Amino acid sequence: MFKTTTPLQRLRESSYSMADLPDSFRTGELGEYGQPLSKAITDATVDDVAFAIQVLGDEADAIFRRVSAMKQLHDRARRSAARGADLAVEAAVRFEERRK
Repeated sequence: MFKTTTPLQRLRESSYSMADLPDSFRTGELGEYGQPLSKAITDATVDDVAFAIQVLGDEADAIFRRVSAMKQLHDRARRSAARGADLAVEAAVRFEERRK
């Protein structure tokens, strides 16, 4: 029995870090109705990959900022002696008001 593999499959199997290559990626461009455009990784040029890296980096930065803000909210709520079922925003506001 012959095993049929595509170049993408072979690349994914070549190393652990390449296993996460997506089938497609967002290009950063918008389509006719404002939806993000996607491109198959097998049709991507080197420049397409460079632009995709930039888009992913921007998304990662935004995620990091949200995670950081959530951590700060949690920390401030806990510093105001909030418990698990307390409302986090209200507790964080109390902490901020005590700091003034």
